[in-house]
Order: sequence, then C-alpha cells, then structure tokens
Amino acid sequence: MKISSLRIGLVLAAIGIVAIVIIFDSNQKVISSATIESEETANVNLDLSYSGIGYYKITIPDFDEQTIFVQIEDGIGNVISDKKIQTKMSVNYFNFQSGGKYTIKITNISEKSTNLQVEFGNTGVAAIRIPAIILAVGIMLILFSMYKRLRNYSTAQPEENIS
Repeated sequence: MKISSLRIGLVLAAIGIVAIVIIFDSNQKVISSATIESEETANVNLDLSYSGIGYYKITIPDFDEQTIFVQIEDGIGNVISDKKIQTKMSVNYFNFQSGGKYTIKITNISEKSTNLQVEFGNTGVAAIRIPAIILAVGIMLILFSMYKRLRNYSTAQPEENIS
C-alpha cells in the first residue's frame, strides 16, 4: 500500500493543530469574572516567566454599548499596553521582555455597570514553534499534492457548433 503525500500532509497538519491547541491550552493563564461599576477599576495579576507574547481576552456577555479601558502593567508599574474596548469580545496581545508579575487593569468608562470575563495569560509562542513548523510542512504537502492532481487533470472541451 502506497502512502500518498496528501495523506502524509493531512496527518502532519492534524498533529500540528492538536499540538498547538494542547500547548496553548496548558499555558499560564488566569480566568476571572467581575462586575465593574461606572468609573471603577478591576485588577487581575499573573506571574509570567521568561519573555514572550502575552494575551488578554475580555468578554462582555450582556454587551450594551459599554466602553472599557484596559492597561497592562509590569511589576514596577510601567504601562506596556493600553486599549479602549467597545465590543462584546476582544482579544489583544502584548510583548513582555522579562518574567515577573504583570497586572491587567480594567476601567469601566461607561455610565452603567458592566459584567465581564477576563482571560489573561501567556501564548507560549516559543513552545508553539515546532508544532507550527509541522503544521506548515503538512499544509505544503497538501498543496503540492493538490497541484500535482490538478496539473494532470484535463477537461474535455465541448465541440463547437458550426452552422
């Protein structure tokens, strides 16, 4: 039985996707829920190790045009990132240069109280590199296999009606 490059590509792509999901799901993160009144601030802390790319996902389940302001601070109070959010769900990323305590500060700048859910963590981009390469090789094999099949495929042209 001959194994085609399409099957090898599909298997490599599946392995890469599963590995990326497992690594991303097992990284450092904190999930929190809060109700923030108008002009109040909520903080969520996380100890990140090494350096890399962090993320935060903020979801407002009962979104009604609320606006919140988000800041990421390092252990000594330097603002790394800030963003005004006016959507039901927002995912944003930030770079951190060293390990330590990082804080996400969420301020409700709308007129009414806001219920929200916060996920704050590390993407673990260094650990995802190898599975990403495996996924890329799998996709390249799939594309190459499809190209070979389409190149050898010929279609019959309809006969022209000559009157």
